[in-house]
Amino acid sequence: MLSFLSECIVPAVTRLQNQNRSRFDAIAAQWDDSPMRSNMAKAVADAIIAAVPLKPHWHALEYGCGTGLVGLRLLPHLGHLLETDLSPGMLNVLSEKARAAGLERITTQVLDLTSSPPPEERFDLIFSSMALHHIPDVAALVSAFHSMLAPGGWVALADLDAEDGSFHGPDVPGVAHHGFDREIITGWLRAAGFGAIGIRTAHTIEKERDGRQRHYPIFLATGCRSQP
Repeated sequence: MLSFLSECIVPAVTRLQNQNRSRFDAIAAQWDDSPMRSNMAKAVADAIIAAVPLKPHWHALEYGCGTGLVGLRLLPHLGHLLETDLSPGMLNVLSEKARAAGLERITTQVLDLTSSPPPEERFDLIFSSMALHHIPDVAALVSAFHSMLAPGGWVALADLDAEDGSFHGPDVPGVAHHGFDREIITGWLRAAGFGAIGIRTAHTIEKERDGRQRHYPIFLATGCRSQP
């Protein structure tokens, strides 16, 4: 039975991540042109700054960084930032932005934790914005984040509240979840071993759907890995 499940589940996850990689590679060059994305990134970064006691020596990792719209706003508050994404196209755009700005405390790496092991190094902060809804098993990802943090390290995860699927619409590939219930996210953090858990609204996106304006809240969930 376990073998049968693996044969069914693993190809499905691989297919989903291949869809995400292809889609984000194709739109990477135009990603930063959206005011909606820029406004959301600023709001999420500001929420992380308000919720997490960032330190200038911290080594941080952003998972699903895209072109670095959130990470580059946090970089002045950190010592070093490893920007990771499954899309080489997105990372190429980010690398060029960092080179043009002369940023030396940032590195990039293609990383997909659904199919690859985590880096061996440990981090003081792991954060993501709008990446979780592309991940089939978010509980496993949250647990992996906990294992990647140094004692006293923090996680900060921003994504959509549970919605009816209208945020992306039916034609966008690679979407595993239509947002999340905040109690479920909190439960996953607690089960992974996080303490000092908090969750709040970081931003609200407005989109026109079916001739009317719809509001889609974005939560920020935070937690701390306890000291030994």
